[in-house]
Amino acid sequence: MTQASKTTDASGPWVVGVDLGGTNIRLALYRDLVGERRRAAQATDAERAAAEVIDPVLTHREPVGSARSPEALAERIKHQIDRMLARAVEQGMAIDAERAVIPVGIGIAAMLRGHDGEVANAPNLEWRDQPFGHLLRAQLGARHPVGLYNDVNAITYGEYAFGAGIGATDVLGVFFGTGIGGGVVAARQLVEGGSNCAGEIGHIKVAFGPDAPLCGCGGRGCIEAFAGGRNLQARLRAELSAGTKSTILALAGDAEYVTPGHLDDAAGDGDAYAVAVHDQLVPLVASTLAGAIFLLNPDRLILGGGLLMRAPVLRQRIIAAIPSYLTQAQLDILEVVDTKLGEEAGILGSALLASERLGDARA
Repeated sequence: MTQASKTTDASGPWVVGVDLGGTNIRLALYRDLVGERRRAAQATDAERAAAEVIDPVLTHREPVGSARSPEALAERIKHQIDRMLARAVEQGMAIDAERAVIPVGIGIAAMLRGHDGEVANAPNLEWRDQPFGHLLRAQLGARHPVGLYNDVNAITYGEYAFGAGIGATDVLGVFFGTGIGGGVVAARQLVEGGSNCAGEIGHIKVAFGPDAPLCGCGGRGCIEAFAGGRNLQARLRAELSAGTKSTILALAGDAEYVTPGHLDDAAGDGDAYAVAVHDQLVPLVASTLAGAIFLLNPDRLILGGGLLMRAPVLRQRIIAAIPSYLTQAQLDILEVVDTKLGEEAGILGSALLASERLGDARA
């Protein structure tokens, strides 16, 4: 259901943010995000600490469902944008839903190819080599210029502008969930790379040879193959089902239900198997992060994602290990922080990127 925020007297430049995942489609209508970013950058530390997540004017969420072809989702997104703008007019907001040019920024859990919106691989949607940006532009028309962004890039940019990255100039965001994704802001600019594939830290190789674990990307030995949630969970279930002794089984009830959270709880209690798994993961992850820090020299490292949120013991061990792989020159400026915006980071980041790159128009 579409919902209104407390703000009903909205005016100024408008933008629509969209978060397209494998489970849900989320939309949000914002106003004057560029101005909000400027105000956030100029705020005092106390004001930033007290600030709340920017409230959209209207929101909408619906399941992706079974009709998930690129054509079907482009049509549905267009339909919901039209409905959202009509709702804004009905509520008396100062917006010309028929003529205003309103950019649309879409964050998608996918590897993109180039900067025109081609989706090379979106595993959760089962897409490969799909011209999704073209389909969206055909649906939305010139009134809604479209920007399609990798979801982790959008999350990193949202946190940089409105959350844990405020005040930094160079940010590395790394997010551990089902997989491992990264985003980079250098000299206050999002880095997307020549083919729009920058930041793919999850696919840095940390093991080699035919026996290295297989990653979802098709390669072997990626850090994601070890520490991505899906692969780590599969490993735990396989080893425990094969007879490995651990208190993890008592915590989960059955090997089928084991999660990385159970691993963390067991490691915190000193379980030998769980500690051994952590002992393997910590140097692999910490050295991978340190390599990126050597390359990028960020002043802020944002660590997030559901896996680390549910594994505080692992998270703290990784953070504690990072300095051993760096020199003082990197450590002097480096601050390691949690995410601040939660699930709002990606949709805010997508909307802000569209506002900045595609322009705003006042109603």
